[in-house]
Amino acid sequence: MCEVVIMLKEKASQYYQQENRNCAEAILLAANDVWQLGLSADSARLIGGFGGGMGCGSTCGALAGAIAVLGVMDPAKKAHESETLKADCAALTALFNQKLGSTLCDDLTAKYRTEQDRCLATVQLAAQVLEEFVQAKKAPVSKNGEMPTAEQIKEVKALGFLHCKGTDKFNARIITRNGKITAPEAQAILSAAQLYGNGEIAFTTRLTVEVQQVSYKNIEAFRAEVGKAGLMTGGTGSKVRPVVSCKGTTCQYGLLDSFALSDEIHRRFFLGYNDVKLPHKFKIAVGGCPNNCVKPDLNDLGIVGQRVPILDKDLCRGCKKCQVQLACPIHSSSVQDGKLVFGEDCNHCGRCIGKCPFGAVADGTYGYKVYIGGRWGKKTAHGTPLSKIFTDEKEVLDVVEKAILLFREQGLTGERFADTIARLGFENVQSQLLANDLLDRKTEILGAQVHLVGGATC
Repeated sequence: MCEVVIMLKEKASQYYQQENRNCAEAILLAANDVWQLGLSADSARLIGGFGGGMGCGSTCGALAGAIAVLGVMDPAKKAHESETLKADCAALTALFNQKLGSTLCDDLTAKYRTEQDRCLATVQLAAQVLEEFVQAKKAPVSKNGEMPTAEQIKEVKALGFLHCKGTDKFNARIITRNGKITAPEAQAILSAAQLYGNGEIAFTTRLTVEVQQVSYKNIEAFRAEVGKAGLMTGGTGSKVRPVVSCKGTTCQYGLLDSFALSDEIHRRFFLGYNDVKLPHKFKIAVGGCPNNCVKPDLNDLGIVGQRVPILDKDLCRGCKKCQVQLACPIHSSSVQDGKLVFGEDCNHCGRCIGKCPFGAVADGTYGYKVYIGGRWGKKTAHGTPLSKIFTDEKEVLDVVEKAILLFREQGLTGERFADTIARLGFENVQSQLLANDLLDRKTEILGAQVHLVGGATC
C-alpha cells in the first residue's frame, strides 16, 4: 500500500498563517511536529531572528529554518563532529536555490510575496524542498531493487506513477475516458499488470485504473506495453485532471448524454490542456441529472443535466390533488391561489413533466447547470451554481475553458479554485465566466510563465 502522510508544507502553512509565525519559525515548528524532533515551542525563539532575511533581506529565513532542522536531525552532538552536516547543509542550500531561483530574501520577496498572503508561497516551497531532501536521505534500499532518488520519484510521479514508500515500487495510473476502456485496452492493462506489476489492478475515484507494484526499473517498459493499445499514464499534478461522468444515457433519470459531453471535455481540456500548469489540481465532473451521483458540485467545476419545466397557466386548473405537486421528489412545487407555482428550490429534475392530466406541464427545456468552486478532502466546499441555465453545449464548453483560464491567470500558486473564488468574490468570477474577455486573451494567459512549481502534492 502507498502510505499517505501529513505533508510538511501543510504544517508550515498552518504555523505561518494561523499562528502568525515568521518563515524561519514556521519551518522549524512544522518539522518538529511532522518528524517529532522533540523541540519545545520556545525553541522557535532561537531561529526567530532569521526571519525576513535576518531583518535585512539577506539569506531567506525559511532556508535558515530548514538548515536548523538538519542540525537537530544530525546524530552528532557537536556540529564539528558530524561527518555529514556540512555537506548536507550545502546540498540543501543548492537544492533550495535550484527550486526557488535564489536563497536571498529580497529576491524571493520580489518573486513570491503577495499583499494578502505575505511570504506563504516561499514558506510552502521551502517546506517542499526540505521534505524532499530529508525523505531522500531517509529512503532505505529495498530488497527488490535500487531505491530511486527523490528527484526520480518526483519525475515519474508527473507521469502517473505513485511511489509505495519504503520500496522501489510504484502504482501506475492509467487514464481512461471517464471510466471507459475497450476490450483490447483491458487486455493490454492485464498483460502489463502480469508482466511488470504484481498482477493486481484497482480503480480510482476519478475512474482511472491503477496497476499495482511496478518496479522503478520497469516503468518505461510498462508505459511502452500499455502504449501499444493507445493508453497513457498520468492524472497527477497541478493541471486539469481526468474527467468523471455518470451513465446519463443508461439511467432512467438522465437528462443529457453525459458520456458524450465528458468525452469532449476529456479531449479538449484533459488532453488539450495537458501541458498547461495551474495553481493546483482542477477536477471536472458531469452529472446527467440533479441526483448528483458523481457529485459534480464537489468538483472544481461540475455540470448537471437540467430539464426546466414549462408551465402553461391557462391549462392549470389548480387541482386540490395536483399530480405535478405529488410527482415532485423535493416538494418544491405547490398550488397557490388556484395556480401551480414552482419554488425557487426547484432543481429542474424534470420528474414532474407530463404528470398533469390537463397538459399544464407537458414539456420542459433541456439544459446544463454549472457549479464552480466545489472540493472535497481535508477541506470541503459545495460548489455554487452560476445564475444562468445554459441550453447550448458550446456555451458550456466555453465556460469550462474560461474557468481554467481564469484559474491560471488569477489563482495563486498552491490554492484550489474554491479559494480563488472566495478571494476574488463569486460575483466577480461569475461575471468573467459569462463574458468573453478571458477567451479573447487566451494566448496571453496560456503563454504566461506562472505556477512553475504547482501546489498539488498528489
